[in-house]
Amino acid sequence: MKKVLIAVTILLIVLTAAFLLAYPHIEIDTGEKLIRFSYSDDFSEYDGNHSYNETYAYNEKHDVSIKSFEVKRYLFFHTIHMEYVKGDVREWQFFLDEAYIKNFIENAEIYDNEKNIDIEKLIEGKTAIVGNEKYNADDKDGIYYTLDGEDGEMYVFYVDDLLVIQVGSPDENPKYIAYK
Repeated sequence: MKKVLIAVTILLIVLTAAFLLAYPHIEIDTGEKLIRFSYSDDFSEYDGNHSYNETYAYNEKHDVSIKSFEVKRYLFFHTIHMEYVKGDVREWQFFLDEAYIKNFIENAEIYDNEKNIDIEKLIEGKTAIVGNEKYNADDKDGIYYTLDGEDGEMYVFYVDDLLVIQVGSPDENPKYIAYK
């Protein structure tokens, strides 16, 4: 009986030691969140390669762009919960597909367009320059609309000889397309 008790005690000590050694190396990927176990709240390993406005941090190891970090603490154990999107956001952060503009022209319900901007006429005969480019201008004319059940805002402006269309608020990850 004494030998069994000693064996069980040794087994528990070995299992506890194995768990404590493995704990900081455990990562769980739920498909929407990456959960990392640690003894500290240091997530600097995941907080690099920031997108233009520092909204996302790209992690090459997992090929994900992390958009939020939340640290939870239980005694001396920490879990770091990171929400992410697949891929490197920096590659498509400002990309606006020409199909979106066509959908806008055909289906948008415009509820505020003070300058009566006609996107279809503005882009007529022009070639779309589709890319992952950010454009800036001080003078922008806005259109407010509903498309596919969601409210949106669109801004139209010129940068040199390019007509630029920006979809989304300037502070909330806008997308751009240019026409020449």
